[in-house]
Amino acid sequence: MKRKKNLRKLLNLGILDYTNLTYKIGDLDMPYVRCSTIPHIDYLATYSQPCTYNMTPNTALSFFEYDLFFDGLYGLWNAIYYGVKELQEFYLERFASVRFFIAPDYSKCGDIPEIENEHRQFRSRIVAIWLTMNLNAVVIPLVSCANLHEMKYMLDGMEDCTVVAFNLKGPMGDPEQQPILIESIKYTVDRLNKLQSIIVYTSSPDLDKVYEICDYAVKKGIDIQIPDNMLLSRNRLLGGDC
Repeated sequence: MKRKKNLRKLLNLGILDYTNLTYKIGDLDMPYVRCSTIPHIDYLATYSQPCTYNMTPNTALSFFEYDLFFDGLYGLWNAIYYGVKELQEFYLERFASVRFFIAPDYSKCGDIPEIENEHRQFRSRIVAIWLTMNLNAVVIPLVSCANLHEMKYMLDGMEDCTVVAFNLKGPMGDPEQQPILIESIKYTVDRLNKLQSIIVYTSSPDLDKVYEICDYAVKKGIDIQIPDNMLLSRNRLLGGDC
């Protein structure tokens, strides 16, 4: 008898194990993700600093650093995509004590092909599903876009979320990116009808400026959470603002 080929493995389609667990939304078939829990996150740990993973009972692990530190040949995405069980076991052990995550922040850029930004959003969704299914963790979806044009798909699959996260660290001090950030927050508040809370990552101790950027959400009654983190603590002590 001829042995049946494992085409899923031969074609590197292991991600179907995760896309098949959820719906596909929009023209790009973005995986559907939902976060109906609204945790009070008081600290954002940094992926590359495991010593911060359990700073408080309500710490969330974030990936707000250069992609090189959490992505690459031995990153979690490749472990999932190529079905490398030993590497997945490494991440299961690394994250074993983590209860809350912010979905990975695969960087999007305004001067690269849009298809790459689309793919980075897709990767973030797949990893979020993997974290949810394998660690039984709460994964808070991340909203990001490199330009106004990309807003058309940045929320696809997030329609039922009650909480999302934004990274303000780079855009907050960039005169070109800050208006895009403000518009993306407004766009999100207007379209996610169940949204109640936004978790903000910032390294700036100027919290008045943070609330100013989030002003539209505040006026709509959205709770803005600004958890402490390593860079924010450092800049608060040094009097920096970035």
